Amino acid sequence: MKRYSLFFVLLVASAFTFPPADVKLEYSFRVGDEYTMVQSTKQTIKQTIMGMDQVAENAMSGNVKYKVVAVTATGAKLETQFTQMKNTTKSVMGEMVMDSQGEEQTVQNKLFKSMMNKVFYVILNKRGFVEDIENSENLWSGMKDLGLDAEKEAEVKKSMEQMMGKNSLKNSFEQAMVYYSDKKVKQGDTWVSKNGFPMEFPIQADNTWSLVSLAGADAKVNSDGVFSTIDKNKKVTLPGGFEAKVDLSGKQNTKASVNAKSGWPSNLAISSTLKGTMTLLAGGMIPQDMDVPMEILTETTYTITKK
Repeated sequence: MKRYSLFFVLLVASAFTFPPADVKLEYSFRVGDEYTMVQSTKQTIKQTIMGMDQVAENAMSGNVKYKVVAVTATGAKLETQFTQMKNTTKSVMGEMVMDSQGEEQTVQNKLFKSMMNKVFYVILNKRGFVEDIENSENLWSGMKDLGLDAEKEAEVKKSMEQMMGKNSLKNSFEQAMVYYSDKKVKQGDTWVSKNGFPMEFPIQADNTWSLVSLAGADAKVNSDGVFSTIDKNKKVTLPGGFEAKVDLSGKQNTKASVNAKSGWPSNLAISSTLKGTMTLLAGGMIPQDMDVPMEILTETTYTITKK
């Protein structure tokens, strides 16, 4: 009899066990809210130039401060400042360090220092799409204090704008955000997004996102992305003034922990692989077009904390 009673209890209990409710994941904003974001990136670039294999290692770190200064029907305007930035590159040419907290004797360090705490704005919608970057030219407003002659100042400014110009910043900040569906989702549901690549490269990521788990306010969201070159004939200008075309493809994986109530991620871990050919175009020191087989391996983490 006990066995039948237990079965009856389990049957009744299961009748009142409901599947998890759908949830609307989106960013919430309140004027005055502040966040800090810490980035850490390790990148390996493998290239074959004139039959010789070369490897460059990049280590990048940076801190960003956000403050919500305006809220709209679709999103918010975030006052944004870099508060720390460091980039270390090791290659066959030696080691180069650019550090906003380093010694002031080097032009590279002075350049990074001049960009710190300069206000610009990220226009972010509720789904995690960066609609615009405003006032990014303020990042270069301290360049005249570096003591460079006019020609060198113009050269440095052009190089930095290529790496951290408006479109590059847009794509970089978008990468640090989780992109949400415009519909309610439940565990196992998927949705898609597209985003560009920094430094004006004509590369697009097609991402498929999924809600992996949801427990109260804690959610896990993953994304698997595929990189493709959308315009193989587009010329891009590299640091140093070289022009090139690229034909690269690859994949990207993102794992994020997010607050399901506010939509803001606390941690993102992103790994990506790009492989293919960069063609350096004839001109200057390059007598004829030169194909450079290459592979780029990148691991990045973002940690976002609300003050």
